Amino acid sequence: MRFEKEIEILNSREKVWQFLWDIDHFITCVPGCKEAKTVEVGKSYTATMVEKVGPFRVEFPMRIEVIQSEDMSYIKAQASGNDTKVGSRMKVELEVRLKGDRSRSLLSFVASVDILGKLAVLGHGIVKRKADQVMEEFAQAVKKRLEGDS
Repeated sequence: MRFEKEIEILNSREKVWQFLWDIDHFITCVPGCKEAKTVEVGKSYTATMVEKVGPFRVEFPMRIEVIQSEDMSYIKAQASGNDTKVGSRMKVELEVRLKGDRSRSLLSFVASVDILGKLAVLGHGIVKRKADQVMEEFAQAVKKRLEGDS
C-alpha cells in the first residue's frame, strides 16, 4: 500500500527540520507510538507502535534505519517489525521532503507499507482505512505542534 500526505506549516523550514530530528517531540505526533529511542543519532532508531486494527490489537517493536538524508530537504528511511502475538510483520519505506522559507514550509510524506500475516487477511480496505486515519492524525498533530511553537 502507498500513502501520500502533504501539509503546509506556518513555521520556518529550519524549525520543521529540527523537529523532524527531535525524536522526543516528534513521537508525540505519531498515533500509537508508545516509545521511541535513538540508537545512533541521524541513523538508527527503535519505536514501539500499538494500534487496534479491526479485531486485532497489534504491537510492533520497530527498527528504523535512515538510508539517506539531504540537509534541510529530504529523508529516506526504512522501518520493520514483527508482532509475535498476532503473527504479523510490517515493513515501511518512508520518504520525507521539505520545502519552504522563513515563514512557511511544505512537508510531504510518501510511505509504502507492506503487511504480512494475520493482519493482512483483514483485507486491504480495513488496513488502508486505518493507515489513512493514522496519517491524517499524524499530519494534523505535526502542523498543530509546529504552528503552536512558532
